[in-house]
Amino acid sequence: MARASWKGYFRIGNVVMPVRLYAATRSITPHFIQLHAEDHSPVQCITVCMKDGEELKDGDIVRAAEYDGTYVELSEDELERQAGLERDIVVRQITESSEINPIYYDSPYYLVPDKGGELVYSILRRAFEKVNKIAIVTLLFYGRERIGAVSSFDGTLRFQLIRFHDEILPRSDAPSPALPQPSPVQISVASQLLERYNLAFHPSDYRNQQIDLLNELVERKAKGLPLKKREYIAESTTPENEVIRKMKQMLKGDPQSLQDGAL
Repeated sequence: MARASWKGYFRIGNVVMPVRLYAATRSITPHFIQLHAEDHSPVQCITVCMKDGEELKDGDIVRAAEYDGTYVELSEDELERQAGLERDIVVRQITESSEINPIYYDSPYYLVPDKGGELVYSILRRAFEKVNKIAIVTLLFYGRERIGAVSSFDGTLRFQLIRFHDEILPRSDAPSPALPQPSPVQISVASQLLERYNLAFHPSDYRNQQIDLLNELVERKAKGLPLKKREYIAESTTPENEVIRKMKQMLKGDPQSLQDGAL
């Protein structure tokens, strides 16, 4: 049975209900461990003091923050008392989903009612469906203040963590060379290229082929079967690849491709 990532209360105005958060995603990568090459015994990681090389246990370790070239030790009690933050999921505002730039979105969770909160949850879920908006909330999540978005999704409520504004790096941190000014014809041709790929998106149409091949590799080695030889598959002559060929000609300044006028 799935284990809740967080449990507490959801509050909007004077309405309060007990809820739980369950992760909405999972890792599909095979679980890797480190082994001793000589006898395949699992390798254990230990914590060692960098000064004297002494092996440390959990009770020997404290948390500290770096400040002005030194370290300031902070206990869990000091951190909790000083924070003075609201632990529960508290609604701060209601807004349109279009107001949030996708770059701010972080991990998604399912928000479900805990015992005693079923009726309030049912009412709020239907209300979210009716207004078709999202709630911006704050909470204390794994000891950190976080903001999130709550909205209706597939018959339930979805909770999505959101990054704070100062966690997003400015555009200037990703420098790029000066861009040339394209011609109207080039923009038109490129736009037609994009339109050729314009299809409805269905997530189930895509699989992680690398993971599929990796799982197959692990299974075949475990069963002592010969490994399949993987060969590079050359691009086939399809209408899409012909379009790409013409696009490359255009970018190289091929006069004929520009005279064609369209893809």
